[in-house]
Amino acid sequence: MRRTATGAPTTALWQLGALGVAFGLVEAALLLDGSTIPVAHALFYTATAWIYLFAGIVAWSRRPASRIGPLLAAGGGVWLGCALLWTTVPVLSGIGLVVATMPIAIVLHVLLAFPSGRLRGRADRALVVGGYATTTVLQAPLWLWSPSSPFLVADRPDLLFVGRAVNSSSAFVVILATAAVLVRRLRTAPRADRPLLAPLYLYGGGAAVLVVVAGNLRRVMTVDPLVVDLVQVAVLAGIPIAFAAGILRGGFARTTALEELGVWLGSTERGRGEVGPALARTLGDPSLVLAFRGADGSWVDGDGRPAEVPEGRELVPVELAGEAVGAIIHDPSLQADPATVRAAGRVVAIAVDRERLTTLLLAEQEQLRESRTRLVEAGDRERRLLARDLHDRLQSRLVLLALRAGTSRPEAADLEAFRRDVDEVAAEVRLIVAGVMPALLIERGLSAAVEDMLARTPLRTELDLRDEAEGARIPPSVEGTAFHVVAEAITNTVKHAGATALAVGLQRDGGMLRVSVRDDGCGGAVPSGGTGLRGLRDRVEALGGRLVVESPGSGGTTLTAEIPCVS
Repeated sequence: MRRTATGAPTTALWQLGALGVAFGLVEAALLLDGSTIPVAHALFYTATAWIYLFAGIVAWSRRPASRIGPLLAAGGGVWLGCALLWTTVPVLSGIGLVVATMPIAIVLHVLLAFPSGRLRGRADRALVVGGYATTTVLQAPLWLWSPSSPFLVADRPDLLFVGRAVNSSSAFVVILATAAVLVRRLRTAPRADRPLLAPLYLYGGGAAVLVVVAGNLRRVMTVDPLVVDLVQVAVLAGIPIAFAAGILRGGFARTTALEELGVWLGSTERGRGEVGPALARTLGDPSLVLAFRGADGSWVDGDGRPAEVPEGRELVPVELAGEAVGAIIHDPSLQADPATVRAAGRVVAIAVDRERLTTLLLAEQEQLRESRTRLVEAGDRERRLLARDLHDRLQSRLVLLALRAGTSRPEAADLEAFRRDVDEVAAEVRLIVAGVMPALLIERGLSAAVEDMLARTPLRTELDLRDEAEGARIPPSVEGTAFHVVAEAITNTVKHAGATALAVGLQRDGGMLRVSVRDDGCGGAVPSGGTGLRGLRDRVEALGGRLVVESPGSGGTTLTAEIPCVS
């Protein structure tokens, strides 16, 4: 089933229209078979019913959040009932008599509810109830005591006169009160809305007054009642066209579109990524992109990738509680009024913040998955390297030693050569072990291992040691990660930075170890480039820490890692 932008089923609306057409055709057949007034006059009622019905369907399908469409469509049903008054079937004629004046109540309802279709307060509700009561309940004397009524109980001209007087007085009170409300509303309306509101209120209110006044004048003046009736119907027939057009253009189209968006947000279970397309439909900009404020303050799209503002587009922030949680990137040529975009942003602010948090969470989960994958790959590389070293460097030497041991003679020269080979194998073992985890780090801790590493570095070095924990041993996992941070930074500096000096800082305070490595090289290091820095960041973040690389193109690189070190 095809639906509107907010999910309203348009197919069902046109089925309603087809039903109205079918009912009108049956009604037209009844009128052609027998009518108490000229058939063309009677059919004018049916035509007016169709005007109301289809104007209402168009407004309903284009602006589902506004109730003006359903009101006008309901008015079409009322007019179909009114046309039954002129049939020669007593029961049907009686139905037409009951609803004969209800179109006036429909008009008052539309006037008071425009443009959203929702009544704004108790006064509006009281006037609408009064309008429907006047056009139905207070019409009872006409049904009960008029000689022409199929529901005649008694021929009582006196009661009929009193009933009509009460009805007319009530109608004038309701219409005058409605006029007062509309005048006040027009005076307080935004200046941009007044040029459209004024003619609509004047036409709708004037039509209601004209119908009531004309209905009473024909009782005291010699006027052809059919002419008066025709004028009344013709005036009321223009109401649906005027008001349906009103909610589909100008500022009222914007108002109802935003209300439609609000209704959709409040009544629909949304999936991820649906707010942006809904905004695009509301603002009439298919190219609209919804961006979110990332964890680092930048703008990102729904997949967590950086969001850019193409040339010719504008970025309008979406704020929640004074904080920008998202942004609408749109084409100003399609929506030139930034106030409309900001208003739409206010409507969806909470939903945008929800999507933002979801996006950040999914991005973090993806980063965690990628970092875990890289850690596994790094561990696998280290194991492969260790296996290769053991096979290519150590195993072959041990095989040669075994062969020499089996063939050597107990002479001093042979024993000395055998001892030298054993010493070389032991040195190989120490190198391999040092590549995996330096013995000095295991035996004496991080500061001693870093001092030893700096002593073997071909640069001018400086080491700043500060320990507020009074010498308490750092957890092994933190020591190993911190050592690798320093080792990787020194390796990158020696290989790529062209530096002459290096400063390393190890500070422990408040359960946090801060490791910093600063050089005076060429700078321009990219934190996401290569596997070295990325692998370090994964190791640091796996321990709940963070790694920051500052490397401006003007020179110098500072690598800082902060790692929790509570045992």
